[in-house]
Amino acid sequence: MHSRHTLHPPPHSPTSLSHRLTRTPEITLREYQPADGEAILAAFNRIFAEVQEGFSPRSLAEWRWRFVDNPAGGRASLALDEQGRVLAQYAGLGVRLLLEGEEVLISQSVDSFCDPAVRGGLARAGLFVQAGRPYAERHGFDGEGEDRLMYGLPVPAAWRVGRDQLQYSMLSPLWRLEGSAVTFEGLEPESDLCVEAGDSVPDGVDALFDTAAAGQSARMIKDRRHLAWRYDARPEGNYLWLQVRRKQELVGWMVLAPGTVEGRQALWIMDSLVGHGDDGARRALMAAAGQQARGRGLDTLASIATDACRDWDALQQLGLRVVHSGYSFAGRSYMPRRPVAWWAEHLSLALGDTDLL
Repeated sequence: MHSRHTLHPPPHSPTSLSHRLTRTPEITLREYQPADGEAILAAFNRIFAEVQEGFSPRSLAEWRWRFVDNPAGGRASLALDEQGRVLAQYAGLGVRLLLEGEEVLISQSVDSFCDPAVRGGLARAGLFVQAGRPYAERHGFDGEGEDRLMYGLPVPAAWRVGRDQLQYSMLSPLWRLEGSAVTFEGLEPESDLCVEAGDSVPDGVDALFDTAAAGQSARMIKDRRHLAWRYDARPEGNYLWLQVRRKQELVGWMVLAPGTVEGRQALWIMDSLVGHGDDGARRALMAAAGQQARGRGLDTLASIATDACRDWDALQQLGLRVVHSGYSFAGRSYMPRRPVAWWAEHLSLALGDTDLL
């Protein structure tokens, strides 16, 4: 149940310690602390550099942004050896959710790994599972301050472990929606709408979210607090804001990022929001996004989403076509009244709700 930076290496991956362990070390399992950042990063950067082609080391500023500065908090369970080296991590990012009018927490599982040198033979359950079980027991619960749902984008090996050992289930596929930037560039917005580009959260996002979220059973909270953290404050981010106003009132916004996902180079729609049924605002944003793509020499405008996306049909009518992505939306529900099938039907996942860009 883990996204791009999730590792469960093959048995014959090269050792990452100075020597292959010949005995069972004494393992300490505990919750992470902010002071663990450098030790976690040392293991994370070392291990992923060995097994992921083209890997770029993560900075301490990026780690702190994820796990310390996140308004919904970071979570991680660590396995350490006698010298305090991090051998395994099971981690997640907190997400604030509006669930039938109540603010609750869920989490996105990310950045989990196990050192190849100690993957096997430590116990009946692998070290990855040994770190994952206390994480789930500590943070997964149907109660205040706990994660009602844990979700992620599993790589195949992590999915098998999660399914067999940690009670994860598949919720739904993730789809790629893409279209020609030229098509959208040619859309004509309504005359009473004004679209502007910027580099920070526009004024009015809280009021727009309150209006757009009304009547929905489950909606990830996209208020100023979240958006400023997710996009404006990210040390390694490269995001562009679009806002559309009607008579000075914010009626829609969109966040874009140039990049490559699954080998597809495009201008990616990270997230967007318009008032319910405001097709004019959506059209204006898509026209501006097409222009931004063309201005950057990019031919494709694309996004990744589940089919629970509220704008699923409207985006296709404007010209985005749906194709399979290589990602799936998996998770575990900790609410007996809300099985994973309920979450799959009611919770929309956008590219900005992952850590792919």
